[in-house]
Amino acid sequence: MLQFRIRPAMERHWDDDRHVVHAEWGRRWSGGVNQAFLLVRGLMARGVPGTLVCPRGAPLERRAMMAGVPVVTFPLRGEHSLPTWWRFARWLCERRRITPSLIVHAHSRRGALPTLLIARWLKLPTILHWRVAAPLPRWLVPLADQVIAVSEASARAAMQAGIATDRIAVVRSAIEPDHFTPHRDARQQERIRWGLAKHAFVVAGVGRLVAGKGYEVVLDALAAMNENERPILLLAGDGPLGPSLEQMVDRWRLGLWVRFVGFQDDVRAVLWAADAFVHVPTHFPEGTPNAILEAMAACLPVIATPVGGTGEIVEPDRTGLLVPPGDTVALVEALRRLRADPAERHRLGAAAQTYVREHHSLNRLVERVNAIYTHLWHEHEAVLC
Repeated sequence: MLQFRIRPAMERHWDDDRHVVHAEWGRRWSGGVNQAFLLVRGLMARGVPGTLVCPRGAPLERRAMMAGVPVVTFPLRGEHSLPTWWRFARWLCERRRITPSLIVHAHSRRGALPTLLIARWLKLPTILHWRVAAPLPRWLVPLADQVIAVSEASARAAMQAGIATDRIAVVRSAIEPDHFTPHRDARQQERIRWGLAKHAFVVAGVGRLVAGKGYEVVLDALAAMNENERPILLLAGDGPLGPSLEQMVDRWRLGLWVRFVGFQDDVRAVLWAADAFVHVPTHFPEGTPNAILEAMAACLPVIATPVGGTGEIVEPDRTGLLVPPGDTVALVEALRRLRADPAERHRLGAAAQTYVREHHSLNRLVERVNAIYTHLWHEHEAVLC
């Protein structure tokens, strides 16, 4: 008996001539998972039929159900779970029988190899969404008809693996800017929520607490500053590095200035309470950090490091400030600069918000990806003829 679950919302699309299967195997909520969700929902609004495939019980399943997005789930225990991939293959085979014009869109590194292998076995056109600036495994090269890179840094990683340039399209990640634009009383309300003083200088950080994200550098910077100039740091996220970061806070007696608020289902509560945003990875290979785009949409000036594709969205002295990776002294100076100059914070934040609206809108993402689908469908149908 097949072990997969089909949500009722899916049924109304099964008779369409063309269909996209969106495979996102992330078991936690992340920027990449959010990007896949936004894209599928945006495509549906444009009348592009699709089904989202994800692990059973993942946060993505719940969000898809709430949004009315068709979703199929599988009990994924790991990338080497052969029963799961067998069930997925049988489901995809049945899906192809009903809708021959099918595209398989793999949205993440997790599960990309078996997903694309199965699609290739079924002779279906494939897309790999490369959301990181890390090397693309060479065994994926012959399996993807098209690679969508979220930044020039991600595209270079794909080219270095051997993907032909005509098979790579740079399509920027997107958010819904209006969703993050603070209303008039947002700052006051969120500061009351977190127990923050009205005139305190507050810096926000959002992301998984993992190695390479640079959170220890932020704590180093706070420790190096005088007590009367330290910002309040609101750090939203969870992960394996959490306990060691908390130990650093205790060791350097930073408890009055650092607040670990855990994973936030809605990060606006953190962003709207802040005066600035800090994102300073030392080596984490992000293609386009979703957290930075959300902070920019919330009209916050960003302090970042030019790691991965970050330097493509944070322009020094225009939409934010860039500091060298691991450079505590430079980070301290950037924090001091923003603390001392509210007008500078407003200028950078307003420019950042304008940039996101112009270059990272959901409509732009949907249009570009839909054009790629149309090209692949025509190409595949021409081969079949």
